[in-house]
Amino acid sequence: MTGLRIENPGPRSTVQDGGRTGFQHQGLSPGGAADLRAWRWANHLLGNPPDAACVEITLGGFAAEAEGDLLLAVTGASGAVHVNGKPVPEWGVFSMLPGDRLQLGAPGHGLLTYLAVAGGWRTRSFLGSRSTVAREGLRELRALRCGDLLPAQPIRHEAASDTIRRRQVPEQWRSQPAQPDKPLKLIPGPDRSQFKPTDLARLVLSDYRVSGLSDRMGYRLEGPALCSPGGVTSRAVNCGTVQIPGDGKPMVMLNDRQTIGGYTVPGTVPRLDCSRLAQCRPGDVIRFTWADVAECQAERMVFEEQMNSMSWDHKGRLVRRRG
Repeated sequence: MTGLRIENPGPRSTVQDGGRTGFQHQGLSPGGAADLRAWRWANHLLGNPPDAACVEITLGGFAAEAEGDLLLAVTGASGAVHVNGKPVPEWGVFSMLPGDRLQLGAPGHGLLTYLAVAGGWRTRSFLGSRSTVAREGLRELRALRCGDLLPAQPIRHEAASDTIRRRQVPEQWRSQPAQPDKPLKLIPGPDRSQFKPTDLARLVLSDYRVSGLSDRMGYRLEGPALCSPGGVTSRAVNCGTVQIPGDGKPMVMLNDRQTIGGYTVPGTVPRLDCSRLAQCRPGDVIRFTWADVAECQAERMVFEEQMNSMSWDHKGRLVRRRG
């Protein structure tokens, strides 16, 4: 079988696609790629369906051997990527022959790297998704281990042409971690009116540091505490929901979140900004800024328009489609 044999999964590597949507009412977290931008570009580089599965690699350290001819793309956190000891371009396309060895070093900045294969990884699907949410214990949908084979479809010879291997995402469209001088947008939430004005001001005027307890379920933040108005009736939790627990320290819920929660919610981080947060490491400093729904919707529409209107020309350059 054609695929990639895992020699070292690094600290944590999982298969992720667009997520297992439509089942939160049954208690199933959707999962899915945490960095939407990097995941979508990895598939775009190879001409894959936009929701094809990729491998999400945390802090590099990943090594694997090709079993068959493969055409791959790597995006996300910047780090040394080598095939047989030779570097391959970041946010670009490369090929592997049987027996070739792939190695990903620790990224210089950022947290998550995405590895796509032409046609998408052919791992097991459950309820319409290949995404892994490890804590839910779904059979065969676990974090990758040494010896696992990531199955892929064989590539045609013309698919690995030099033109395709010249494809590379321009710098301005690559995802970057959140930084204090580029704060995360925060849409006012359902409980904003219950917080004191001083607490709401503190939330957007303070620096917060990513806690070491953060993971794909959510990011815990260390910094000035807010006075929580108290519990509310449990309700649905979305990606980006900012919860204020009893200690007053904000938590931003992400892809592997629980499906309901009873903490107060002053705001919600929009999806594209959640991607920036997901690239932050423990110890990184972030800030928030208030934004309205229309502004965030417009930003998402621009992103989707870019992804849908851009293609690759015969020289491997990114161009806008005509018509």
